[in-house]
Amino acid sequence: MNLEDLNQFLINKHVWIILLTIIISIILLRAKDRVLNRAIRRIEQRDNSREFKREITYIKLAKHIINYVIIIIAFLFILQLLGFNVSSLIAGLGVVSVIAGLALQDALKDIIMGFNIIVDNYFSVGDIIKIADVEGKVIELGVKSTKLKDVNNDNIFVIANRNISQSLRLSDQLVVDVPVSYDEPTEKIEKLIDIMVEQISQCPNIKGAKYLGISEFKDSSVAYRIMIYCSPEYKLASRRYALRIIKLTLDANNIIIPYNQLDIHQK
Repeated sequence: MNLEDLNQFLINKHVWIILLTIIISIILLRAKDRVLNRAIRRIEQRDNSREFKREITYIKLAKHIINYVIIIIAFLFILQLLGFNVSSLIAGLGVVSVIAGLALQDALKDIIMGFNIIVDNYFSVGDIIKIADVEGKVIELGVKSTKLKDVNNDNIFVIANRNISQSLRLSDQLVVDVPVSYDEPTEKIEKLIDIMVEQISQCPNIKGAKYLGISEFKDSSVAYRIMIYCSPEYKLASRRYALRIIKLTLDANNIIIPYNQLDIHQK
């Protein structure tokens, strides 16, 4: 391309309109992100209830949809400026859609399942759920995939929505049993458990704890049950904290945690 051809190219008004279209599209995408991200932050600061988590899910879904709309409109407008008959292209989408439908069956299944998850309220952004063997926090719910942050090791899992046939929304209840020998008086143990409950409740990640009572008579011990209330993402840490309190309290009162024993009788 010589200098004259370059000048002629730059003089062409369609080139400038195309550049302006691209710039406007980028500005709209960034403005959309700023507005919707600000709305999400306001919701997170206002409340963390399930209703507001669902609002955040809708906003994040809207972000994905607006992205597609802006990009598609800009693309079609640029094609029109380049001389393509966009009307004919749209009219011919009937045949193309059949071919694309066969080629993109999995993507269509992802989109349909994504809308089902949101409409039927399977889960929302911020929920702690279990899908297959993965327990994680929903950090993003899109029309094609769902992102989970593993509560055990912070790994990020991206799951195609079509693969989500069922999910388990985890509660904030954690059960911990205190095994004590049959020789220890129940009244003494229950007083110690009241002390344990009070200390366990002081953990920043624990909302509260209470003593439920005797849950089971085991082979070598009596199981006294404590219920702990905490966010599912903190269950492992809360359990470790509670077990440490239990062990320290029992040790301080010279109470040995029983273990299974085998008695052998020889004739």
